[in-house]
Amino acid sequence: MTDSDRRALSRLAGAETSSDRATTDDLQGLLLQVVFALLMVFMIAYFIFVDASKKKQAEQVMELNRQKLVLAIEKVTEEHRVKYGLNALMTQGTDGRRTFDADEHVKGGRIDLAPAAKAAFSSGSAAAFRDYSNVPALAAEWKSGVLAEAKLTDGDLSADESRWLEGEVSRAVEEVRLDARGVQRALAARLQRQWIENPSALGGISDPGELADALRSKSLKLVSEATGAEVMP
Repeated sequence: MTDSDRRALSRLAGAETSSDRATTDDLQGLLLQVVFALLMVFMIAYFIFVDASKKKQAEQVMELNRQKLVLAIEKVTEEHRVKYGLNALMTQGTDGRRTFDADEHVKGGRIDLAPAAKAAFSSGSAAAFRDYSNVPALAAEWKSGVLAEAKLTDGDLSADESRWLEGEVSRAVEEVRLDARGVQRALAARLQRQWIENPSALGGISDPGELADALRSKSLKLVSEATGAEVMP
């Protein structure tokens, strides 16, 4: 009788050898390992899915926040352009670019602004001069206005979004400053060109450096007097 036959008879008689028990334990252990392996694969797949879902959701929130902030920045920027009287003098082309034609407002060596434009530019220049005397405070106020317009708070933004917003606000603040200063300088430059064409208006100045200083100071002074504006440095 072979060993396998004896083991079969023992099982029929209800007697299980130690070898049989070892074989059963090994099988159970192997099954447990298989179950744990399958469970581990499932858990890994689940966590990968959850992580990907959270990442996608976070990206969607960031994109939505950024869209809100972009629109809010545009609105707040436009409000400041109106506040500083820029829209009364500058024109916007179909490409979105704003331009200022000083020739239209300088005639016969003098500044000639329409009453409404002059009033808007005068009060706007005073506001711009006051606001830009403290740029950090202006940027903070601008940012608060953007967040309020977008119906968001600092706590709603990620660290990357906060850095992006501060950069965009700084850029917008500087662009408006350059426009406000640029309009004044463009008027002054147009006056200077007329005086250069007719130097007798400046008296008997012959030194080039002195002439340049006289042109600059006289033209900016006239811009301030003619428009009632605070000339930005």
